[in-house]
Amino acid sequence: MNTLHYRDLILLSLFLVISTIQLRAQDFLNEDHVYIESIKTVQFGVPGLEWSMPFVNLSGGQLSLEFDEIANDSRYLRYIIQHCDADWTPSDLEELEYLQGFNGEEIRDFAFSISTRIPYIHYRLQLPNRNIRWTKSGNYMLHIFDEDTGEPMLSRRFVVSEAQVNVGMQLSKPVAVDKITTHHEIDFIVNHKNFRITNPRQEIHALVMQNGRWDSAIDSIEPFLVQPEQLSFDYQNRITFPAGKEFRTCDFRSLRFPSVEVSEIKEYDDAYEVVMKKDEKRTYHNYHTERDLNGQFIVQSYDDTDFDVEAEYAYVMFTLESAQPIYDHDVHVIGAFSDWSPGKSYQLQYDDERGLYFGETLLKQGFYDYLYALTPTGDTTTFETSSLEGNWHETENTYSIIVYYRPFGGRYDRVLATYTQSDR
Repeated sequence: MNTLHYRDLILLSLFLVISTIQLRAQDFLNEDHVYIESIKTVQFGVPGLEWSMPFVNLSGGQLSLEFDEIANDSRYLRYIIQHCDADWTPSDLEELEYLQGFNGEEIRDFAFSISTRIPYIHYRLQLPNRNIRWTKSGNYMLHIFDEDTGEPMLSRRFVVSEAQVNVGMQLSKPVAVDKITTHHEIDFIVNHKNFRITNPRQEIHALVMQNGRWDSAIDSIEPFLVQPEQLSFDYQNRITFPAGKEFRTCDFRSLRFPSVEVSEIKEYDDAYEVVMKKDEKRTYHNYHTERDLNGQFIVQSYDDTDFDVEAEYAYVMFTLESAQPIYDHDVHVIGAFSDWSPGKSYQLQYDDERGLYFGETLLKQGFYDYLYALTPTGDTTTFETSSLEGNWHETENTYSIIVYYRPFGGRYDRVLATYTQSDR
């Protein structure tokens, strides 16, 4: 009787855990997103390769997620992995079909900051690990939530590839006359000598993104020309991106000596403030080469050795000169550090007396790329940078390609290859 009661308790506990995970999955967005203000400095990619995309081969390789929470106490955090189709909706696969191990494991690797003005906890998760691994290629979502409160913390996309085909890419001049000096056109080929594709135009489609930005990616691209063992994606005026300008940079790896972009560093008992030099609009400025990270950032401190827990957080002040406020629009500072999203934390306010936009955001010591963006007033989902930054075809960017495959009767979108080319 006692044995039966004990077994029933175990089964009930397992049922509750699985039900909780399924419920939590419904609370998340299937996009890169941070749900609470205290989560900062989210980095997700290949361990040891800074600025890498979260792409990994099915046959091997690993991804690393690292992030901080501005807090004094740690949380009991758990993670969920969810398989998705090419459009990032959950696939029809059951969890047992794409995962081996237990979904919903706890994140046990964390450490408290050491002697920092602003205390934080640094979390780290390696995937796959001894508790879980994926068995299918495709798009995946990684969701993190608080076990005690059920509160969603953050979500991240990643892609698992079978590496079955080879991709070659080149930049071309756009055919459209009005885009020749302002845009990049992407042409690429897919070689599939050792992989049979029966109906390429129905079974293959691709996605192209610029600088790791899912929000502006061009997707559902079918092959333009089908040849034996090769597919060509050489369109005219379809796979084009505004070239932008080289990114503005914010370097405060040292809080003792200001870099060339920093006007002043203020030290207080409970925090640092980094005041950036005033920026100008670059809409009609000519192109000139700048050292940048194509929108990414690195965490680094010249003042410490263990950046994960010894680097300081600082309030960084950005200012953009503008003789008058921009009608019916808000101004934000954006980059990979903001998830390419114009959230309230990155919005600037207008100062009539000084004729400029200004705003502060909390960042961890390091080197950051950023741009100024316009959004329709009150809109925190769409933005454009062309009005404040301009576009120039000589700008260097990073482009990534994902090749999806769904054969006739297939139940999910496989990924045959991922490819990234950077001019950085």
